[in-house]
Amino acid sequence: MKDIGRKSAVQSVREPALTRIAQQVRANERIWEAFRRIELRMLDAPSVRAFVSVLSVDLPRSFPHVHAATLTCVDPEYEFARLCARELEPDLPDGALISVEPRSYVQVFGPAARPFLGASSPSLQREFFPGMAAPIGSVALAPLLRDGKLIGSLNQASLEPRHFGPEVATDLLEHLAAVAAMCLENLRNQERLRLDGLTDAVTEVPNRRFFDRRLAEETERWQRRDEPLAMILVDIDHFKQVNDCHGHQAGDSALAQVAHWLGEGLRACDVLARFGGEEFVLLLPNTTARQAGTIAERLRERIAHASINLDDGGEGFKLTASFGVAALEEKQGGNRVDAANGLLRRADRALYAAKAAGRNCVVNA
Repeated sequence: MKDIGRKSAVQSVREPALTRIAQQVRANERIWEAFRRIELRMLDAPSVRAFVSVLSVDLPRSFPHVHAATLTCVDPEYEFARLCARELEPDLPDGALISVEPRSYVQVFGPAARPFLGASSPSLQREFFPGMAAPIGSVALAPLLRDGKLIGSLNQASLEPRHFGPEVATDLLEHLAAVAAMCLENLRNQERLRLDGLTDAVTEVPNRRFFDRRLAEETERWQRRDEPLAMILVDIDHFKQVNDCHGHQAGDSALAQVAHWLGEGLRACDVLARFGGEEFVLLLPNTTARQAGTIAERLRERIAHASINLDDGGEGFKLTASFGVAALEEKQGGNRVDAANGLLRRADRALYAAKAAGRNCVVNA
């Protein structure tokens, strides 16, 4: 009887403990899913204003104890502010995007640029949450770093004094900040390329010069990180016949419409460029060869099922395209230039194989 009583006592203690563990696991899963949704929305943001909206509107809605979120930038020329002001939608909360002097970051993050989680203060609230009237209890400020350079911060505020504290793990927050920094830089690059001759005049997508620059940057990052990098080469099939049968103006219209279809659904970190003639290229960071093959097949079907509309109202026509896919997945020896050239060669060989196989198909290197 004593053994039975002892087992019952142990069980009565163990069951609540197991229940608490299960509840904590479910809570952690909900937090992870919320972070993942925010990350995907950031990657899909088509403009700086939409990106700021994800952080300042969607992020607080996703976490019940986060009452405000802002983005601060090192923006001495007010470049990001101008980009936001060019668009009217979506609506942004007051003080969602703030320009901050670099010395303010040093005071908060220190020389190591580590996240700050803890009690708020009047000066922190004025600097990082100027649009919030209620006294803030605690804050989580995460630096945005790009190639070791501090370019801004992602800031969250809670009215609860103990919600954010030094004991809170920062791995998910740091990951989100890294993705935010990448998206912010890419959105700025997209705007800058319009201003320095890096846009193709016919298709209004980046040109070969811009692509070469981004390929160098992304292969350098691939060497430093354990993340795949994929490339898709696209060639419009029998494009010479378009010019011969419909004229060069129709050919230009076809190029522009194909470029538009290829750009549908791309993330902010992805690159689409006109490679030359009737060829386009897509560079997809953090994407495996298999994932890129799936994307290429979706794009192939999009082009094959669409119709080219002519500006003069004439009868439209159909097109198809061939796709060559390659990826850098495992780190290899050699330098960045060799890696970039090798990736391009393999994608080109895959494209040649697709053309040889009858066109209108996808070949993965």
